[in-house]
Amino acid sequence: MKNFKFLLPFFILLFVYPQTTSLLEPTLFKHEKLLGVWTFESMTTIRNAKRQEITILYKDKKNIETLQFETSGAIKYDVLNDGIEKNGNGIWFADDSHLTIIVESDTTYGTFSIDENILTLVVNAEETDKLYGYSTIIKYIRKY
Repeated sequence: MKNFKFLLPFFILLFVYPQTTSLLEPTLFKHEKLLGVWTFESMTTIRNAKRQEITILYKDKKNIETLQFETSGAIKYDVLNDGIEKNGNGIWFADDSHLTIIVESDTTYGTFSIDENILTLVVNAEETDKLYGYSTIIKYIRKY
């Protein structure tokens, strides 16, 4: 009986401690780092033609883009591409490092990584009978 009285508080502590520590530590999912406003820096497209073609586009006065990922799952975008303005809303969701963005009838599937304040999106397309496959790497900097 003495052993039981001694072990009972030990077992209670053993079961309670892990529960209290998990309450103290906020859970941060990788995709929560996406939240906020991001500005376009560069886009590299590698097209797998007969001969691999690489195209790099940098931010300039004619190519500006801002993405805003919201906690609700909404995404807002403002784009100036070769002087043509386009803005709107869509939805986004992420699972681990995979990101899906849906805007109107377009759906973009890709992967993302965030290193310090740089967001890198990678979108791959497989080759079809009509189109060559490609990989696009887009970099954004966190605005706020």
